[in-house]
Amino acid sequence: MKDHVHERIGFREIDEHGNAVKAISPHVPEPADPGSSRISVNPFVIALWVLDVGLAWFGTWALTTATSAIITPTSNQGPESAQLNFLMLSNAPYALLAAVLLTAALLFWHAAQWQKKRPGR
Repeated sequence: MKDHVHERIGFREIDEHGNAVKAISPHVPEPADPGSSRISVNPFVIALWVLDVGLAWFGTWALTTATSAIITPTSNQGPESAQLNFLMLSNAPYALLAAVLLTAALLFWHAAQWQKKRPGR
């Protein structure tokens, strides 16, 4: 294996496992590695998307459960279930509103990140 930096000297460096290490010269700039571009994922954005889906699911579930219990009441419902239905029905719109606002904010954030990566025109 010939290497342009150590070709005249006639030796090569190895790592602790015996694999050849690419020689580095202070006089020859190292080319940029095109294969090292990996997609960086922000874990906080992923957590926000999971929270968004959870809020949307909870709001939809609470709204449908509470309205179906009010529309078709059964005889075995006690006062506790009526209070729970009232709480779910009164909080479901806020959960759905939070999900819509969070979705809009995340989409604007993704658009801003996409715009930063594009070359300027």
